[in-house]
Amino acid sequence: MSTNENLTRQVIAGIGALLLVLIIFVWAADANMRKTATPASPTTTPEGAYGGQTVTTPGGITFAYGGSYGLAVTEDQVLTKAYIPPCDPGFDYCLYRTGEAYANTNFESAGLRIEERKDLTTESACLSTPPAGYADFTPTIQTHSDYSTSVFSPLGDAGAGHYAQGALYRLYFGTTCYEFETRIGQTQFANYPPGAIQEFTKDDLAAVSAELAGMLDSVTIAATGERVAFPETP
Repeated sequence: MSTNENLTRQVIAGIGALLLVLIIFVWAADANMRKTATPASPTTTPEGAYGGQTVTTPGGITFAYGGSYGLAVTEDQVLTKAYIPPCDPGFDYCLYRTGEAYANTNFESAGLRIEERKDLTTESACLSTPPAGYADFTPTIQTHSDYSTSVFSPLGDAGAGHYAQGALYRLYFGTTCYEFETRIGQTQFANYPPGAIQEFTKDDLAAVSAELAGMLDSVTIAATGERVAFPETP
């Protein structure tokens, strides 16, 4: 064998050994990376606008709440006390606003009352029976393929310098009737001495109204997972 042929064989063997070492190094580095890498956190999609907590009721609906809202199933559990409460008595669920965002204003309370109306046994009675204390109140009604909805709006209440505004919604599916009432309570800003508090403004009112609408928008029919579309308020 010539000197040149021997040299060529040595070069080829050296290159092969170098490639083998390089392959082993890359494989080891990749294995170590897989072992030490932190798994990606799962992505969660919130239910509606306030997806912190989700509740499924015995009557067959699901709703979500969170943010600055707490959940009560009895009157004693409503921790926010006000002349006009966030929910009237007799509710199954009360989603009431907590927090201190409007503490130094004439804002009093805000809530979404949820109640299964077992006394309204037909679609017509569920959708058309006026709220308590109202007569000849014509609702806006919408019919969908698997359910129907209605809204009575606007609702109002006042007394001793306090007043509230909101709307009452109904949902009928199968043989079940559910009622939802939004409410925002305030005191008369003009009754306070100048500079004593800040005013709960129209923008503040719109923001809280959007919070209540967001929770109402989270309502679904549990059996089908269908999101309920309520009529727009007049």
